[in-house]
This record gives sequence, structure tokens and C-alpha cells, in this order.
Amino acid sequence: MTTMRVALWSAGFFWAAVAAGQETQVPIPELKATLTTTARTVPAGKPVWVHFGIQNLSAGPIQLVVPGTEPNHSEDLAAGLPLPHVFSGRAFNGLVINDDTQRMWQNAINYTPPARAPVITLGPYASIGVQLDASQYYPALKTAGRYRLQWSPYGGRVPSNTLSIEIAPLKQAEIETDFGSMTMRFYYEDAPEHVANFIELAKKGFYENLTFHKIEAGYYILGGCPRGDGTGIRPDGKKLQAEFNDRPVVKGTVLMGRLEDDPDSASSQFFISNTSMPQIEGRYTVFGQLVGETALNTLDQLMNQPVDENGRPKKKVYIRGIRISDAPVTREEAAAQRPLP
Repeated sequence: MTTMRVALWSAGFFWAAVAAGQETQVPIPELKATLTTTARTVPAGKPVWVHFGIQNLSAGPIQLVVPGTEPNHSEDLAAGLPLPHVFSGRAFNGLVINDDTQRMWQNAINYTPPARAPVITLGPYASIGVQLDASQYYPALKTAGRYRLQWSPYGGRVPSNTLSIEIAPLKQAEIETDFGSMTMRFYYEDAPEHVANFIELAKKGFYENLTFHKIEAGYYILGGCPRGDGTGIRPDGKKLQAEFNDRPVVKGTVLMGRLEDDPDSASSQFFISNTSMPQIEGRYTVFGQLVGETALNTLDQLMNQPVDENGRPKKKVYIRGIRISDAPVTREEAAAQRPLP
């Protein structure tokens, strides 16, 4: 069986489709490029996992060569589609990305084209692919917005479908009390399910007029119990699997409460540390951190409320509400949004 060599050039010579006989930029109908993802909506700052796939649609084998490189026939392809094939578009580009404001990104960072690239022989109707965090090569995908991704490997001759992905804005919480407000930023990467749970409850108004029902002098305040005594959980009974992480517990760290003997019992109660507490690190899920002087001053006010011998405030300390809003864009995030030249 004859192996078809797709219309690509390499190291000063040209490899053409058997039937073509001359260089051309028309699409290669025997090949199909696809972009897929398991998540069309991704929180800003989280990995944007995209699967790059190439399929042979013909009944014969096809040999793929990266334009502008010397062929390497000995490289192991066990890891899937090699990076040089992903970034084999014109001028060694990979993705072309557009957003709703018509900005465009196509030059990848963290990638240097090699002098040699593996040659791939795809058998009849065979396919090969690889999953990559596209935001590692295109930093714009770390910031909020709606993006359209297209991939045209092999000199632009194998255009893919257009993949739409929304990068959702990072959120922050404003915890309102009678003693002031506390701004909290979330640790999406470390505790995504706990963050989503807290945001869901806050948006539903669950925390409105609940209390901080325990103050452990010098250490923490605990609240979010619908019964007000530390025995309550969400109305629907939902509990969360632990997402223990290596975040340090310092003043202003926000953690989910749970039963001491059940690591997967977190539901609605949370506590805020007032000091460094290395003894509980890795035992409770850290999912946020208070930010700003105002928040820490409010925490000081709450910690100073009189309590009884069991740590119960002598006068109820209310959570008047928790408002969820878009977190401010940092300088680093803003820089990543600028289109590359």
C-alpha cells in the first residue's frame, strides 16, 4: 500500500500529496483537525484543557511532516500528538484566538520551534491527539471573556472546527456584618467545589442574617449554621468531599467547618482564622483569604465581642449578607489580556 505524503515542505524539499505533484495551499481533504474540550465555561485562572486531534479520513496511510523542520523518524509517539505538530501552522503558529472585541492572538509563548520534528504515519482511518492547557501558551485565556479558538496545522492546510470557550470572571465575596465588611478572595485552584458551594449559597441569600455563633478567643470565628448552634447544614443536606490543600492558615484565612471525625462533612459552616494555625493545616479545607486592611480590622472587631464560657457571643453577631461580585483584575491579568503583536 502506498503511503500518502501530505502537502508539506521540510528542510528545503517539498512533500506533496501523491495526486497533487506541486505545492499548493488548498485544504487536505484526507485529514480532519478537531478541537474539543470537556468544559465550555472555565473560571479565570484555571487551566483551559483543549484536545487537539488529527484523523485520517482515507483508506490508506498518510505521513505527516511538520513544515520548516527536518524529519525525525525515531521519536516515541506514546504521549500522543507531539507539540511540533500542534504548532505546525503557518510561521509555527498553533491556535488563532479571537474574542468578542475582535482582538486576536496567534503567537504562542513558552514554545520554541525545533529544528527537527517527528514524522507521523497515520494508518487508515486512524487518529492521534493530545490534551494541553491552552492558557499556558496563550495567556489571554487566563482572563475573563468569550473566546473562539481555531487550529490550522500543517501550514494552515488542515483547518479545524471553531471552539468557543467562556472564561468566567473570578469572583470575590463581601461579608457584611454590623461591625463592617470583609472582602474575601477565593482559592479556585485549591478547592473548586468548596468555592462553588459557597458562591451558590451566598447568591441564594442563604447566609443572610445567620450568625457567627462561636468565637474562639484569639483563634477564629465560626458561622454559617442555619440553626445558629453549630449543628446545621445546607437545607438540601449536601455535603462536600474534602479538598485539603497546602495553603497556610494565617490571619484572615477562610476554611470550611466540618465534623472532627468526618473529613467529608463540610456543608455551609465556615470559619475565619485570626492567627497562624499550623496545627490545623491540611486538616480543614482552605478555600479563601480575607484581603485588605478593612477586612482585617472588621475581623478584629468581631473577635473582640464578649463570649460566654463556651465561646458563644453574649450578643448575637450577625452575618447581614454575603455579596458576590467580580474580583478586580490584577496587573498580571490585565497584561495577559493585551493581544500579542
